[in-house]
Amino acid sequence: MNKFKRIYVEITNRCNLNCSFCSKEDRVTREMSLEEFSHVIKSIRPFTDYIYLHVKGEPLLHSNFSGILNIAKENQMKVNITTNGVLLDKYTDVLLNSGCVRQINVSLHSENDIPNYFDKVFAACKKLSKNIYISYRLWALTDKKLDQKSTAIVEKIISSYKLSPEVVEKLYNDDNIKIDINTFVNKDNLFIWPSLNSEIDTDGYCLGTISHLGILVDGSVIPCCLSSSGDVKFGNVFTEDFSTIINSPFFKTVQTGFKNNKAVCELCRKCTYKNKFKI
Repeated sequence: MNKFKRIYVEITNRCNLNCSFCSKEDRVTREMSLEEFSHVIKSIRPFTDYIYLHVKGEPLLHSNFSGILNIAKENQMKVNITTNGVLLDKYTDVLLNSGCVRQINVSLHSENDIPNYFDKVFAACKKLSKNIYISYRLWALTDKKLDQKSTAIVEKIISSYKLSPEVVEKLYNDDNIKIDINTFVNKDNLFIWPSLNSEIDTDGYCLGTISHLGILVDGSVIPCCLSSSGDVKFGNVFTEDFSTIINSPFFKTVQTGFKNNKAVCELCRKCTYKNKFKI
């Protein structure tokens, strides 16, 4: 049985920010109950060792985030978290003592007017990096060159971490840079969320359905995070057997298509993110 490298699990689609780089959608706002999350984890446990608490929403907003981590630990799941960082200082001890959190990705381009946001995020991450990998994400780039906002964020990183000239040079010129123990800065170009109104490109390889897939807060199984509106659904893990879903004719058709450099679904044909994986 082949395993997925990771499965994204959206424990809530609520968010405490409204960032311009995140796509807008009209899904009903909800969160997974602990019972639902436990069902999801038990369903996917034979198929992966890693879960990412991310599709949309801010995972630290879940009303029982500690309970979520306890379930993951009980099932020996390794957890990666993507967050805007606003609540990291509140959950620092919970994350450190979870026994299952492997990495925290912090989207530093999150748009907010919270006083001392960067000071709080950096302070929390310096504590968390004792036994958790920290990845600061910078997305608002053009050809991986720093724009004005990115440059301002980088300058805050340099000041907070008191980086050497050698590391500073890498920070401006390289994509992935280690700046401290277990702490990295990862840069990438801002991508365009796929839209059914986009142009069609039937050729393309993607890792969705091959190395990973996602599960939305309502249980819908999707190929990747860019199908966050549920435009492409293979089934629902709350009502169907997960193994049956990923062995269904539709899932296999999409998977085989990508392996043969063909995008089967309309949304996938109109997604430019797959250009990153051109073969």
